[in-house]
Amino acid sequence: MNHKLKQLFAAARNEAAPLPAQEFAAAVLRAVRREPAPPAGETFSLGDQLNRLFPRVVPAAAAVILLCVAADYGLTTASWPELGDGAAQVTAQWLFTPGDL
Repeated sequence: MNHKLKQLFAAARNEAAPLPAQEFAAAVLRAVRREPAPPAGETFSLGDQLNRLFPRVVPAAAAVILLCVAADYGLTTASWPELGDGAAQVTAQWLFTPGDL
């Protein structure tokens, strides 16, 4: 099986490469001309520009934001301390230690 495959590839290497059709270049140019040109005065929003650059990043980022909001709401409902409360407590203990006064 392997020997037959090697023979097949050797025979393919010896063959001449196929030439494109004579009208290939003209067909490409016609296809390019058919493409609508973007209007010169049209402005795009930042979201449109990011969507053109990264078409899948925007939905993923929105999903992460929604997940974080849902987690924050759920943890707050479950009586866990909020992030701001913990940060305020840590900074109060760190900045106003009794030995520094």
